[in-house]
Amino acid sequence: MSDTEQLTVELPADLIARLRESVRAGAFASESEALKALLRAWYDDEDIEKSDVETLRALIAEGLADIEAGHGEDMDVVFDRVLVRIDAVSAAKTK
Repeated sequence: MSDTEQLTVELPADLIARLRESVRAGAFASESEALKALLRAWYDDEDIEKSDVETLRALIAEGLADIEAGHGEDMDVVFDRVLVRIDAVSAAKTK
């Protein structure tokens, strides 16, 4: 007996395109793995360590300071890097 179920969802085309691009870029092994990682990150907030939260806050503060200074990056490039980091964190937690 399997512990998994199949779910069909409707998402905007732009999100599907980004999801598929993240898989093609190697950030995730499959679309299913990407969605599992994102849902685990959303629901498993009790597993987030204090240092993870502090790191995220520091990165956000750094990004906001860069924007205020007029330094910015293309959002798609940043989004892809974030997905790679999420995958790395998820992989490290499963070891």
